Formats: sequence, structure tokens, C-alpha cells
Amino acid sequence: MKLLGIFTWLLLGFAGSAVAADEPRFSLVRTAQTLTQGDFAWRNGGWQQPPPIDHIAVLVEHRGSRLLFGTGLGRQIDAQLDAEVPWRIKRYGPVHAVRDQLQRDGLHIDRILLGCARWEHASGLADFPDVPVFASAESRRYIRGATPPAVLPSQFQHAVNWQPLQFMAKPYLGYAESLDLFGDGRLVLVPLAGHGAVGLFLTLGDGRRFFFRGDTLGHPATPHEQAGVVPSSDARMQASLGVYPAWVQ
Repeated sequence: MKLLGIFTWLLLGFAGSAVAADEPRFSLVRTAQTLTQGDFAWRNGGWQQPPPIDHIAVLVEHRGSRLLFGTGLGRQIDAQLDAEVPWRIKRYGPVHAVRDQLQRDGLHIDRILLGCARWEHASGLADFPDVPVFASAESRRYIRGATPPAVLPSQFQHAVNWQPLQFMAKPYLGYAESLDLFGDGRLVLVPLAGHGAVGLFLTLGDGRRFFFRGDTLGHPATPHEQAGVVPSSDARMQASLGVYPAWVQ
């Protein structure tokens, strides 16, 4: 009963804001890019230079609600790194925080889903101090126990409006548990192996299904890869979809 009550509150909370589109759509908000010049990896039988790393936050609109999956690099990323790992080389380029990009267009966020607690995913939380942040219990434990540079305590020094994500024993595409955010199968969260990371399945009105994931630190491939779902964490896929203000719908 308690679990059902939390889920109902979550569902109503997401559906209660009349600020965005009724049909689901998403946009990849690029907050910064890390170049990989000089870095090579063994791929397809030879040494190849990997593509640049885009630090992305996923902006989602559905049924009158607007939410972020992850935050990318935020306004305070330089200070956050200097406070914990001042020796670390900052290899990312100019930062364009999600808050600044959305504020320019007059867009407000209702909820943040913390797909991963690592520094490159959680930096922008400090830019949204009043926005509820939904995270798994395992992710919260990871934040308390991990050390820099994996997790930066400086990114959580402000008062975070934490809200629990509690998954149900309802299988979804090979996962034993899931959480249907709106009760319509369009946005479904699943827990990933590792440090509390969360994956988001987003199904558009035409049936296309995309998968966004938090950093799983090299854990084995997830079941979605056998389910015909587009893994939108791939750099080439991100390039084909475009970045904010472009929308995929």
C-alpha cells in the first residue's frame, strides 16, 4: 500500500503541470563537449580515435510536464572540480548549462530524474535548487559512500529536494523491475546494474522507442540491446538526432 501511494503521488506530480506538450517528445541538450584528440582505442581490429564526448542532458515533455533526465555540466562545474580534485585537467570545452539554455527560451523544469550520480551527470543539479530530484535509494547510498572524482560532494552541498524512485516488480523488456512514470507506457524507468544508475525508455507516438542510461561503469550489456531499442547514448546516434533546440517527436 505504501509503495502504491508513492507511485500514485509520483504519477499525479508529473501530470499536474500544464506547461508542455501532451504527446511525448525529447531534446538532447548539449552542455559541453570533451575532445578525445590523442586518445585511441582498439576497435574493429585497429586503433581508432573515439568521437568527442558530448555531455548531454535529456529534456522530455509529456502530458503537460517537462522534466530532465540528468543535467550534464552545470554553471558551477569548474568550482565543483576545483573544490575536490584541483589537479584534474579540465578537458571539456565551453560550458553551456541546461539552465541557461532553457532560461533563454523561457522554459521551466518540473522534475529532474537522476540517471547517474557521477560528476558529469549531476553537475547541473545546483542550477535547479528548487526542483524535485527523483533518485533511487541505491544512488543515494552511492553518493554518500563514493569518493572523488567519481562523485563530487560539492555538487550536493545545496539543499536537494530528494524524492524517492521505487520500482515495482513489473518486468519490462528483460528487466525484472520497472516504473511507468505516467501509467501509459511512454516513459518507463528501469534500474541498471552498478551504483544506482537508472535507464529511461521513451516511446514516441509513432512507436519509435529510445533508451537513455546513466553511466554503468562497464557493466555488461543491458537487455534492451536485444529488444530493437535505439541506444541514444551512442555519439553517432546523438549526432543524427540533433541537439537542442531541435526536438525528436
